[in-house]
Amino acid sequence: MGKVGVLVPHPGRLEELINKAKQFEGFNGDIDFVVPKNAKEKESIVREAVSLIAGGITEKELVSAQNLKLIQVPFAGVDTFDLEALNEKGIILANVHSNATSVAEYAFGLVLSLAKDLARSDRDLRKGYWHGWMGREPNMELFGKTLCVVGLGNIGKKIAEFAKAFGMHTIGVKKNLEPYPFVDEVYGAKDLMLAIEKSLFVVVVLPLTNETKGMFNKDVFNKMSGKYLVNVGRGSVINEADLFQALKNGVLKRAAIDTWWTYPEAPMQYAMPSKYPFWELDNIIMSSHAAGYSEESLIKVWEDAVRNVVRFAMGKSPENVITEKGY
Repeated sequence: MGKVGVLVPHPGRLEELINKAKQFEGFNGDIDFVVPKNAKEKESIVREAVSLIAGGITEKELVSAQNLKLIQVPFAGVDTFDLEALNEKGIILANVHSNATSVAEYAFGLVLSLAKDLARSDRDLRKGYWHGWMGREPNMELFGKTLCVVGLGNIGKKIAEFAKAFGMHTIGVKKNLEPYPFVDEVYGAKDLMLAIEKSLFVVVVLPLTNETKGMFNKDVFNKMSGKYLVNVGRGSVINEADLFQALKNGVLKRAAIDTWWTYPEAPMQYAMPSKYPFWELDNIIMSSHAAGYSEESLIKVWEDAVRNVVRFAMGKSPENVITEKGY
């Protein structure tokens, strides 16, 4: 049925995941899932594979991949792929959205942390300095406040659902202006400023595209005086320098950032997340791109990724096919 190359670390139990996917889809045939042990094996697999489970593909690999028909990404982000080049070669790109609940929970946890000033309270009490009632510094209730979700995909809609559970008024910014559950108002991208002006909390869940890169810049931040920003989308959706200045100068009240501009070259390595010293500011919560990486989502995304590959091997259409760059 063709070779499937697994080019990104999997959570173990790969054979169990394959059998579960085959049983779910009712497939009794054989599929050869192969994990390369070294660079030479990887080259061979890319050259021979019909499907790849991968987080990216180089130009050189794409040229050599003569049999490739499907690239399955075991997470949501696909901004590293050249969709035009894939389309020219007739290669389908698909992702999964199985970590939506995990990201949404994390994002809303950051919203709560900003409203309650939890990070600063923890940091300062370790030094003996008290906030809260001892410092005559009240925290904020979320009930009745307005939260804007910029990007109403699977994650964004879940964040809006959590916000409604806390009694918040919800605004969404989305290309498609149709009504969404748990969203009180929906605006198009051209009305971003209006949506932000009406909101106290702004949660960014945008993919990185030519249209969204640097969307949140000093012009946007100048409309966010005294407001709160959370980003669980992509780092480059936000202008790095402008965010630093908005926080340093106190234009933004506080921010919580989970996605950045600079990353370690490999897991378990050290790297500062920006060329600007955000770590010197006390009005930011810094999080290490951890929103989607839960114990539960780690299994879910792989279950859905493997199942999609099995579907494709059966001649079925894969789910979550990417038709627009970044999405």
